[in-house]
Amino acid sequence: MKRALISVYNKERIDGIAAVLHQAGWEIVSTGGTAAFLRERSIPVTEVSGITNFPEILDGRVKTLHPLIFGPVLAKKTAGHLKQLEEFHAGKIDLVIINFYPFEAALEKSAADLDVMLENIDIGGPALVRAAAKNFKDTLVLIDENDYAAVIAAVEAGNDIPLELRKRLAQKAFAYTSFYDSLVAGYLAAGREEPPDFMTIAGRRARSLRYGENPHQAAFLAIRDRRSPFHHIDQLHGKELSYNNILDMAMMYELLNDFQGKKHFSSVVKHQNPCGAALDADQATAFQAAFAGDPRSAYGGIVGFNNRLEGETAAAMADIFFEVILAPDFSAEALKILRRKKNLRLIRMPAGYVERSDFKTIPGGFVHQSRDILSFAVDAFELKAGKPLGKKEKADVDFGWKIIKYVKSNGIILVKNLRLIGVGAGQASRIDSVELAINKSQTPVSGAVLLSDAFFPFADSIELAARHKIAIVVETGGSVRDTDVILTAQKLNVSLLFTGIRHFRH
Repeated sequence: MKRALISVYNKERIDGIAAVLHQAGWEIVSTGGTAAFLRERSIPVTEVSGITNFPEILDGRVKTLHPLIFGPVLAKKTAGHLKQLEEFHAGKIDLVIINFYPFEAALEKSAADLDVMLENIDIGGPALVRAAAKNFKDTLVLIDENDYAAVIAAVEAGNDIPLELRKRLAQKAFAYTSFYDSLVAGYLAAGREEPPDFMTIAGRRARSLRYGENPHQAAFLAIRDRRSPFHHIDQLHGKELSYNNILDMAMMYELLNDFQGKKHFSSVVKHQNPCGAALDADQATAFQAAFAGDPRSAYGGIVGFNNRLEGETAAAMADIFFEVILAPDFSAEALKILRRKKNLRLIRMPAGYVERSDFKTIPGGFVHQSRDILSFAVDAFELKAGKPLGKKEKADVDFGWKIIKYVKSNGIILVKNLRLIGVGAGQASRIDSVELAINKSQTPVSGAVLLSDAFFPFADSIELAARHKIAIVVETGGSVRDTDVILTAQKLNVSLLFTGIRHFRH
């Protein structure tokens, strides 16, 4: 007789596979909660304690951790191993079906309660899964109800499970235990100033993507935290998302978060760079101003809003080609207008989630940093040259300072009247970025605010800004030539502010 050990927290669809196993003559071994669940459905069960002659102890913390359970799971189907099992009156366990205590779900509800979180760390489950996965040639392991059907079909047909399927299920099992452990490790590391010695990037595959950066590259979306708005992307319309769409949406989402609680904010993003942005009391006006920042670059970009998208705004954008529109909600009228475009992706994504980690892969590893989420008031900036800022000028500086950290380095932006009017991004030379921002502007730049993501190494950028009558320059300070930059700003009547904070984005 074959035996299956079943011990699951999530009991969805478990009665179906258990019934098939029972009908095929398998003995089912189980623990308390799962055993009771199966008996209620008239499926005979042998309790684990009936095999071990040892009760569950420590409030259920110890149930399956016993040689008479782990021995049958780890035993190979060799004469020597099977003989040893006979000596201890222990039958081989051929199948292990397990899922774990819901630590991932507990993170969403009870992360602040350490005792609750500790009780949601599974020990016996991962140990059994790893044991079965190690012995996958002789012990099949199932951790995902989506894999039940293949096993059910084989059992009902009286077929052996192919080795390749066994191997694939073992790989999934080890990945699952690693994912689970990484959530626990990440929770325990939260709040530490120094990075841990060992790190894993957890992820649960959420959806396949149309393709990667290019059509010949495969891609998928993985989620580490179920609180993320990307866990269940609420796509209301349009074709399948691509890798590039996800990256642009992620950048847009963080940018929109920085403008929550404000009046209407709209931005256009292209290739992970904002190419237009505006803040206005009227949403349609905010969009039109954002689009006007760089209409050429906006073609095929994505548009974001910090408030529900209304019909008037949708009408204003209906004839423009965009890939994605992202908003916390859409009015019925807006949906009716925008759904006329078959392929336009409409994404509803509520604000509020803050990511604190930043990973980038390198060959054979990755680099990690804390995310650039620091926020500073304009009044904390140090005036180094020129006259103090008025209320309107401070508003432009505040607006621009929220945007500059999303521009690829060397990053330069021009802001005027709460509008992003020029962007210079990704240039190897900072003055090239200044020239690009000025030349790209569709609006006269006189009286504008120029913001830089880092210091100016030379005074030439100040001179260029002054020639175009740019009134205010905001940079980090910290160059060995700061004195030259300050003296040049004083000479040319440019108000110069040092932030003391750099916003590189590579």
